[in-house]
Amino acid sequence: MKYRADIDGLRTVAVVLVLVFHFDLFSLGKAGFIGVDVFFVISGFLITTIIRNDLESGRFHLGDFLYRRVRRLYPALLATLLLTMVAGWFLFLPHRYDELAAETLWSLLYVVNIYFWQNVNYFGLQAGSVPLLHMWSLAVEEQFYLFFPLCCIALWRWLPQLLLPVVVLAMLASFALGLIFTPIKPEASFYLLPTRAWELLLGSILALTVHGRTVQGQWLQIMGPVGLALIAASVFLYGPLTLVPGWFALLPTLGAIALILGGFALTAPVTQLMASRPMVWIGKLSYPLYLVHWPIRIFLQEHTLEFTSSWRVLGFFLSFVLAAAIYYLIEMPIRTGRFLSGRRLYLGLVAGMSFSTLAASGMILLHNGLPSRFAPEVTSILAFRKDTPDAFRRCNYMGASIDQICGIGAPEVQREVLVIGDSHALALSGALDLWLSNEKRGGGLVYDHGCMPVMGAGRNRCQNYTESALALAERSTEVTEVVLVSIWRQALPSGGKAFDGRWVPEEQVAEIFSARLQETVARLEAAGKQVTIIEPLFAAARPIPETLASNIAFGRSWPVDTLLVDHRATFSTIYAAFDQVQNTRRVSLIEPFCKGGICRAIIDNRPLFTDNNHLAFSHSERIANSMRE
Repeated sequence: MKYRADIDGLRTVAVVLVLVFHFDLFSLGKAGFIGVDVFFVISGFLITTIIRNDLESGRFHLGDFLYRRVRRLYPALLATLLLTMVAGWFLFLPHRYDELAAETLWSLLYVVNIYFWQNVNYFGLQAGSVPLLHMWSLAVEEQFYLFFPLCCIALWRWLPQLLLPVVVLAMLASFALGLIFTPIKPEASFYLLPTRAWELLLGSILALTVHGRTVQGQWLQIMGPVGLALIAASVFLYGPLTLVPGWFALLPTLGAIALILGGFALTAPVTQLMASRPMVWIGKLSYPLYLVHWPIRIFLQEHTLEFTSSWRVLGFFLSFVLAAAIYYLIEMPIRTGRFLSGRRLYLGLVAGMSFSTLAASGMILLHNGLPSRFAPEVTSILAFRKDTPDAFRRCNYMGASIDQICGIGAPEVQREVLVIGDSHALALSGALDLWLSNEKRGGGLVYDHGCMPVMGAGRNRCQNYTESALALAERSTEVTEVVLVSIWRQALPSGGKAFDGRWVPEEQVAEIFSARLQETVARLEAAGKQVTIIEPLFAAARPIPETLASNIAFGRSWPVDTLLVDHRATFSTIYAAFDQVQNTRRVSLIEPFCKGGICRAIIDNRPLFTDNNHLAFSHSERIANSMRE
């Protein structure tokens, strides 16, 4: 197909959005992931144009098509993965290197999106530390490149006139799947091809519609501004409660469609802007730029005490430097045939390097991240990351009666205490179990990650969980006491919070939380239940086991303790809300750890937390004693 410089300019828009989002450079960059939606449309348009031209001329061959994809995409990918693995050898602790090896293996096989679907919540706490998280989108594209040509070949051979209608139907079906599953299975909708294919197919439909036609008319002049406006609108309209992909993804994808259409008007101002030399240059770098930026961010964040704006800007520009090196020294020489021009030689080298990388990844996984790179004390300290209440993980609440949920406390006695909470209820489960056992009382435990046990708090998932758990307490006649456990950070005002299905601005959060907490307690008291609130434990300055291990491994002295006055200041609005609730018991657990005004994160030479705020299971007896007192 004829080269279009404006499409490289569109790639620039996409990749800059992604980088601004990931390096958190501007407050309006929170929706920068829409750059991936734009990339999907571009890929669908270009690939379908190539396939349609080759099918029409009778020269399409699946092997040739896939070879061109491998020649185009694999060199930069392999270079990035190898560089990341080498850097990880020096900069990652064993558990992080082990994770990197797993992600590298699945990235090379282009199924890492499935791995992330099972293991990582993109918008959750883990996402910011996953070194190859961005590879999910490349996996989606490669899966599309495998299945879509096969469908095109079959349709072209038997019913060529149905190619466009079938693609339209497939696009609508994929879009419908996304609408259905985004609210109920957000991770699956975000990562998997069936709910993302419509974005690529949207570009395919455009390619098939304009194929063989002269696209012209005054209306093309406004397509560029419309496209930019739609993409800008998606940046401004995105909010914390926006469901992605869902309906929202129509804004950036239709914006990309409009810009591609507007590109047919060669003299249009937006087309001229997109085809300008700076835009084209960045667009040509967009693939290696996308590949390298996230590992750079992860490495910088891992090895800076505070990931300040200066470090983020440095990471942004380092991404351009490394991307340019890969583009000019590796990608272009191979793409143009100046290096490894022979197919057999190229495929043999790629196969050999891929196998070597897979073998290295397997070895790292087999040896648990190669801990021998560091002193034995590093491995010993990192083991505390797994000091968790594994026996109680099944207590994640799925909806059940009181006798079917996870039991804690004395066995074979009436379950008179129901613990409702978030992941901190799980972290405290060992202590709660011992506390109730010592009191010769029985109880039940339900929890859901990230869900504060307060009516109306959080997204729909959390609201549904809390409603179910409170209803369980109400209808269970044997339950006389309900214990509410949370980190309570979900109600801190900073940045605003989700309540009652809407985003509450920062200045209203404290008032709304206090009101909803009082309503929750009143509801339980009306059902005849005594309510006990477990006050928040302090949070360490940073993840304790990892920080202590890093201090040894890299010669640091990063602190982990917290000042009690800082903890009180951070949770001042939470404590004020607790003060407004009548007739409840409040249990504070922090006093034994915060003597002298300093909250110690290491007790008896053991980390108090498995991260920076979840209680280590081995401290359960100490906490149980505090509860009893």
